[in-house]
Amino acid sequence: MKVIAVTDRRNCARPLMEQIDRVCASGVDMLVLREKDLATEEYSRLASEAKGICGKHGVELCVNTFADVASDLGVGTAWVPFDAIERGRPGVGRLGVSVHSRAEARRADELGADFVVYGNVFETACKPGAPARGFGELRMICIESDIPVYAIGGISPANMQAVHDCGVDGICMMSAYMLAEDPSAVTGRARSLLERSEHAQVPGDPVEDGLLPRPDAQARNRPRLDLGPARVGDDAVGETLPVGDRL
Repeated sequence: MKVIAVTDRRNCARPLMEQIDRVCASGVDMLVLREKDLATEEYSRLASEAKGICGKHGVELCVNTFADVASDLGVGTAWVPFDAIERGRPGVGRLGVSVHSRAEARRADELGADFVVYGNVFETACKPGAPARGFGELRMICIESDIPVYAIGGISPANMQAVHDCGVDGICMMSAYMLAEDPSAVTGRARSLLERSEHAQVPGDPVEDGLLPRPDAQARNRPRLDLGPARVGDDAVGETLPVGDRL
């Protein structure tokens, strides 16, 4: 499970590069440089600085939106909007794509995405007025996807356990890290919660209540057993289950 920090220079506890240094030192797995409103030249300057900091701490840097900057700077990971990959896969080693539905997640995979990022899970200040998308679609994407699924949008240590239980491979946090006086406390709490979350229950969740199988990363990669059409009334309904979930 990846713990991922996302930047926001406009809502930051201290100068951006200083905060990035502290966040990377805290032990996150990836830093996403999100400042996508900047001109390309200014973004490139920030990305060059961030690359040095991430390299010092052994943290993966992900360039957001500006895939050409990633190529120019030799950054191996980029994350682009869904419409960008529809125009052609950028020439980066590892590509993430923003998705908002199961259909977009499937299409991104077909077009060569290496991971997808689903959001916004909760309401978030960076997208005022955008309603929370919740857990239902996220769970199904995690079940169906053959590539890693990350979640974003209003996530913090206070609510990340429920997101983790959807079966995601990574959790992105922006405000929790950018506004933190001590980012190491955020990372420490996140790691602790994620370690305990396998045994935590979410009230009213059919997965946690044992009514549905857990949509973990292993389940979605298991070989599938075709049970053939089952007759329901006058309609034939085909059903396929993971081999490990045979009844």
